[in-house]
Amino acid sequence: MKPVSLSMRLGLTVSIMGAVLVVLLAILAFLALTQELDSNEKNSLEKKMSQIEHSLLMDISTRDMSLKPHVLLDQVLGHDNLNLTIFDDDNMSEPLLSFGADIPEVSTNQAGTAASNKLSYYSPAEESGIHILTASKLMKLKDGEFVSVLLSIDRSNDETLLSAYLSSTIVAVPLLLILIGISAWAIVQRGLSPLREFRKVAAMVSAQDLSHRLSVVKMPQELSELAHGINFMLHRLDGGVQQLSQFSDDLAHELRSPITNLMGKAQVTLSRERPAKEYKAVLESCTEELGRVTRIV
Repeated sequence: MKPVSLSMRLGLTVSIMGAVLVVLLAILAFLALTQELDSNEKNSLEKKMSQIEHSLLMDISTRDMSLKPHVLLDQVLGHDNLNLTIFDDDNMSEPLLSFGADIPEVSTNQAGTAASNKLSYYSPAEESGIHILTASKLMKLKDGEFVSVLLSIDRSNDETLLSAYLSSTIVAVPLLLILIGISAWAIVQRGLSPLREFRKVAAMVSAQDLSHRLSVVKMPQELSELAHGINFMLHRLDGGVQQLSQFSDDLAHELRSPITNLMGKAQVTLSRERPAKEYKAVLESCTEELGRVTRIV
């Protein structure tokens, strides 16, 4: 099996890391948006409940509840997603007052009436398909009587916003992953481009030509140090080859002279018949030349 290339490994690693980061950011953004919407709705209900409590305590008694609805109507006027329902603390069957947005009665039935003077929140189960947040509190009227106040807010707009975010995220994330993959491949290719210079120089170097060197201009520090080391190695090899070549030339020159002398004397001697003394003298001379060759070797 052919091993995976370094550029492929790095590209896949960067792409996977980028994909995980994008998915995590999308999830965190969704959770943060959900938390922020919940916090905003609760803060809005809390402020409204404080205003309603002040109005009930200062302006309205039990018998004025149906006579002065405008005092409370002003609190929810202009808010199409708010519903205010007030129950008598002694009679939970019918509300004393109810107006505002048309919100399903499930919000009041399941939330129940307020049991204390502390603000509490209720949301229907998600499987009900109703997106409502209800705040309930036991409040005191002007005449000292207590009523249960339920203020509900329709969160359909928030759910629509979250759905739109999820839809856009599902479309955007694959495009971002493709962009990350292409960018990672381009970055890796650019980062590994100096290695192609290494391969190019290595292909040109031979025993006959050791003059090529790696350029360290604009090379990353790690590869620059490696390039300096390779250049120094090539410089030493070039020097050694030059010395070996020079030595070979010198050796050939030193051996050429005695070999030429031996051949010349032998050819001259063999050119005609000679007395034994001359053969002996030639052999002695050749022996001296051969001794010189032996010393050279």
